[in-house]
Amino acid sequence: MYKALVIDDEPRACHVLEILVQKHLPEITTFAKATRPDEGIAFIQRLKPNLIFLDVEMPLMNGFDVLNAVDEWDFDIIFTTAYHRFALQAIKVSALDYLLKPIDVDDLRIAFDKFLHRQSYQVPRKVLIQNLVGNLNAPTIQQHKLPVSTTEGIHMLPIAEIIRCEADSNYTFLYMTGNRRFCASRTLKEFEIMLKEHDFVRVHKSHLVNMQFVTLIGRDGTVNLNDGTAITMSRRIRQNLFTRSGD
Repeated sequence: MYKALVIDDEPRACHVLEILVQKHLPEITTFAKATRPDEGIAFIQRLKPNLIFLDVEMPLMNGFDVLNAVDEWDFDIIFTTAYHRFALQAIKVSALDYLLKPIDVDDLRIAFDKFLHRQSYQVPRKVLIQNLVGNLNAPTIQQHKLPVSTTEGIHMLPIAEIIRCEADSNYTFLYMTGNRRFCASRTLKEFEIMLKEHDFVRVHKSHLVNMQFVTLIGRDGTVNLNDGTAITMSRRIRQNLFTRSGD
């Protein structure tokens, strides 16, 4: 059984989420609401919630300011937001979850099931939240870091140094500058979603490349990277690429 807290400056949004939780998330047995960030911080310290539904846009203190004001990040987070492109990108890259308002009950259940799954393998949420805060404070998205879980632990990889990603069943190999390679327990599709805004392109069902490292796209569909790798682009993607370029 889990304790949850919603921090949102809109009382109606808090009430709607409370109803959805009561009807569809029976695993949550304690649910608290805070409509002021300072009230939410006090609740975190007193309630010790397992999960926080945290609004991104709030007056005086936004959701990220709330995180900065908390000493111990020993909880999980699902962000809620109407839309904030830069914030959503930072959240996605940091491997954290969010829900778009108005909250859909199916999306809520999916996000909560992900939370339940994370409990089984003890993902260090503190590390992910620290990385999120760092990404939000970065001057540009080019300086974002990507958390990658391997058998050694969680590596914070500079996105600008990732040359390409290659699928291997439900795992993905990430090839970096400096002849480094990491094996991550995530699918290539997950990395495609996280890296979409960082100029990464899915050139083949098994390959995602950082366009900053592409030296040539041949008419035969070969993608050459500056580390010497040559990847054969899928026909559909090749046609779309050359159509967009006007050739």
